Amino acid sequence: MLKKMMSNPMMMFVLFAMLIMLLSACSGTNNKPADPVAQPAEVETNTTPVQEEEENKEEAVPVPDLDGRVIRISHWWDATPKGDSESDELARERIQMVEEKYNVKIKYLNTEYWSTSEKLSSSVLANEPFAEIVRVPDGFIWGLMQGGFLTPLDDYLQDTRVEQDVVNAMRFGGDKVYGLESWYTPNDSGMFYNKRIFKEAGLKDPQQLMDEDNWSWDTMLDAAKQLTVDRNGDGKMDQYGLAGAHYVLSEMLVASNGGKLYDEQTGTVTFNSPESMEALNFLHGLYNEHKVVKANGGNDWEDPAKFFGEGTIAMYPGGLWEIEGRILDKMKDEWGYVYMPKGPQAESYYEPFGQATAYVVPKGVKDADVIVKIWEELQDFDNWQDNRRLSLENILPDEASIANAMNDNGQVQRLFGGRFGGLGIKDQLDKVTEKFIKGEITPSTGVAQVIGPAQAAVKKVLSGEQSKKE
Repeated sequence: MLKKMMSNPMMMFVLFAMLIMLLSACSGTNNKPADPVAQPAEVETNTTPVQEEEENKEEAVPVPDLDGRVIRISHWWDATPKGDSESDELARERIQMVEEKYNVKIKYLNTEYWSTSEKLSSSVLANEPFAEIVRVPDGFIWGLMQGGFLTPLDDYLQDTRVEQDVVNAMRFGGDKVYGLESWYTPNDSGMFYNKRIFKEAGLKDPQQLMDEDNWSWDTMLDAAKQLTVDRNGDGKMDQYGLAGAHYVLSEMLVASNGGKLYDEQTGTVTFNSPESMEALNFLHGLYNEHKVVKANGGNDWEDPAKFFGEGTIAMYPGGLWEIEGRILDKMKDEWGYVYMPKGPQAESYYEPFGQATAYVVPKGVKDADVIVKIWEELQDFDNWQDNRRLSLENILPDEASIANAMNDNGQVQRLFGGRFGGLGIKDQLDKVTEKFIKGEITPSTGVAQVIGPAQAAVKKVLSGEQSKKE
């Protein structure tokens, strides 16, 4: 029968058609997709609207409209950008952007330094903060924190461009963040040196010693002793290895040995620690045993820089802020800038960090969360390092000094957690150093006398009593 059907073309066509229908029916009961390529394409098409919807949601987050409100930012100088530099022009652009974005007007206040803290506290007590953002002078933040005059800022810094170590530094040893700071430069103070004096003596200068990883207290002292000389033969030293104010030298030497004058976390005065005492004994020796520090002529604040400009000292520990007013137009010799030398206990070059200065938001300021965002958007996070380098290029004499100030090699570290500004600690220590540089007392005896009063001064400030200028 099948043979007959196979020999008949018509019958063959009928059989073939029946087979196709059967296969089609079977495929209709299959659970697998008929076209395996079609499903991924459909999934991809379905996810795109979801992604676009989420992106639109982010874009749709409303920007707060502060209805033309004036945002007052207080400094103890006029911080209004003048537009006479590229950085000022960029600052003006940021101000305009912020004003348009939040519908505000930015106004800079110039508040007298010593009046800032009192003005802040009295205006908060009157429920009328005099500014939305206030730059608080060194040390005053302790009393304002303890007195309850400031807004805690932790909740407003969850999504911030400020580095976490800077945010944590704004806790000032407490649990809450009360300050705002955009960044910290890693090196604001160090050692200025006279290249001519080193060259004429045939000595390696501090930069060469640093390049050899041999810039330490010992090598500094060795150079200072060789460079303290009687040049005109009258029996009196007329060139010295070092000059400085005892209250500046004590702070810088303690830090260069890895020591601190105060521990913010424990609220403890620590200028009696082994690292600190080693530094204070070294300072005592510079004046009394080695006699390599030129005595000031009655003005501890101005004389050391004056001596350096005159070319009568080889090395001068100081801050970068001094260059424009004290060194740049007064120094005739070639000079350079390096880190402070390493002390025996130091694992790195260290930068002291003693000032307690910050921006704050007074308690009672409305829309504090928006105010913090406004402050942040006024900062030049993208260009601050370039701006700093440009400013240093205008005041420092050579590429090596600029690289040191910029910490290009990453060798200098800030000593966070030891700010003592405004706590009365340094006042007590300075009483000691003023005596022992004259040989009237030893560091150990003097420190034992003032460690208690220094701790009492800290307790007074942290209890909420705000010190004022006499």
